[in-house]
Amino acid sequence: MEAVLESISNWFLVKQDYFIAFAEADSRLEGWFKAELLLLFPKLMKVGLLDEFDREYNVKTLLGRKQIDFRLLAQGEINYCEVKALCISQAAGTPRNLAFYFRNDHIGLIKKLDALPSGTRWVLGFVYPNPGAFQWSTVVESLPDSLNHWRCLTSPGNYPEYLFISIWRSQATTGQ
Repeated sequence: MEAVLESISNWFLVKQDYFIAFAEADSRLEGWFKAELLLLFPKLMKVGLLDEFDREYNVKTLLGRKQIDFRLLAQGEINYCEVKALCISQAAGTPRNLAFYFRNDHIGLIKKLDALPSGTRWVLGFVYPNPGAFQWSTVVESLPDSLNHWRCLTSPGNYPEYLFISIWRSQATTGQ
């Protein structure tokens, strides 16, 4: 799955003009990210990095049916992936700073993934512009202890100023 995640990063990093325009317009365009992934995933299948993928995949859980942005099968392993667009430019005077996205009422997608009975769970957070290491670590450290099983595998320092792709993985082996 590491090669898939690297391919996702490379796919988006060359789209600097898009992220600058999105930040200037203070726009969260989650559908655009999903559409880009719909273009990328068949290419990854052709080169053997993905076995298959499904969008808006339904998973039965003890709490009912959950719809997940993407189900990816890579090297025989099932991966469930949610996509979030986190515009923090505040160019239009919006209250959406980085902490806004990590409030308790905004972490529902993590709770949704935690309810899945099996599979590796991921969150791809496209943060634009890049919040920087200090702001990022401040917000991550403020997360409740109930989310300690989630780890961000990337760092803002490894991305350009126009974008940070926060790749989160659940360390839990079964649904919470």
